[in-house]
Amino acid sequence: MYLLLLVIFIHESGHAIFAKIINFKFDEIIIYPFGGITIYNEDLNIFSNKELFVLIGGISFQILFYLLIYYLYVNGYVTEHVFLIIKRINYLLISFNFLPILPLDGGKLMNILFDKIFSYKLSNIISIIISCITVTFLIFFKRTFFACILSMFLIKCLIIETNNIKYKYNKFILERYLNEYNFKHIKIIKNINKLKRDNYHIINNVLERDFLHNMFDTK
Repeated sequence: MYLLLLVIFIHESGHAIFAKIINFKFDEIIIYPFGGITIYNEDLNIFSNKELFVLIGGISFQILFYLLIYYLYVNGYVTEHVFLIIKRINYLLISFNFLPILPLDGGKLMNILFDKIFSYKLSNIISIIISCITVTFLIFFKRTFFACILSMFLIKCLIIETNNIKYKYNKFILERYLNEYNFKHIKIIKNINKLKRDNYHIINNVLERDFLHNMFDTK
């Protein structure tokens, strides 16, 4: 068990260290017996490539740790038993963590990629739908006690994500109203629900900032 927790801690530390490198704010790291979560405290409108950079920090550290253990094993500093356990833990964690399910890394990666294609609101909806479908397959095809516990945890997370869709979108818009973001790409849209991450918009021939000021000032 301690080896599992060690690998999980190293993975989450990778996220935290990569976040520190680019001043990506985070609050805490939570370690569970089956995984970990790094709680971030950044704007929803932060550049998606920064979020992607932090995301790959976890698996990067995990792979580096595995290579270190492999080197120690080859040179006789780690027993074969310990090496095989860590090898299996790495395989299982990477396989599980990169499933397209929010809030796993695979789900976050999926969401970031969808943000580059679809509007912010639609991206979140599609990500949740795919996450629910994947959890359903996980329940039916992995009928072990451990898989059931993980599935229940993921279902709880998805319920929270679903309930927070409206809140997240309102926060996404409010951040744009309150802050000046230096987006290089300009996108012309007709509906505010089409707001897209990493883009500045012209909405019905009105500059985004003016449109949002008119919208919030009349409330």
